[in-house]
This record gives sequence, C-alpha cells and structure tokens, in this order.
Amino acid sequence: MGYKQSKDTPSMERELNYLLGDLCIKWGFCIPPDDWSEISKMEYYMAENFAKDVVEAEGMNPNEEHKWVRDIAKRFRERFGSNEIDIETFEDRIRGKVEKW
Repeated sequence: MGYKQSKDTPSMERELNYLLGDLCIKWGFCIPPDDWSEISKMEYYMAENFAKDVVEAEGMNPNEEHKWVRDIAKRFRERFGSNEIDIETFEDRIRGKVEKW
C-alpha cells in the first residue's frame, strides 16, 4: 500500500494491510481491492487460512499451490509471532500493546 493508513484503522486490520502490501511488493501477490478489503477486515485468522485466501484471491487454487500456501503462512507467523490472530486479543507487536476499538 502506497499510502498512510488512518490512525482510526484497527490495529489488526492495519497489520493485515501491511502484510498484504509486503506480499504484493515482494512476491507479486497484488490481489484485487475487494479481496484485499475482505481479508484485512477479518476478525480472526489462522496462518494457513490467511494464506489460502490470498492465493485464491490471486486466482490460483490453494489446494494445488502448496508451496505458496506454506510460504505465505510462514510470513504470517513471522509477522504476528503466532499461528493465529484474533481481534479481541490482538497485540500490536510493533507498538507492544492491545488496542481496543
């Protein structure tokens, strides 16, 4: 994403946006805006489900693209320090706090 996000953007949505932006810039997974918005606004994600949603939004079959699903799920875990994230307990690791929205 080439713009600064609003300070009113919930922290989990903001961090998912940053991850999606990284995937676009680094690996070419520049998914359509509607899919981007839907994925970034999820309230709960497991790494593999996130990866499958991104691969599918890119127009590929996640059941056939095991390497991409594995690699994207790994990036998710690296970014969030966990295999799953939840809006109720999301801790912004950069800012070191849980934000309530």
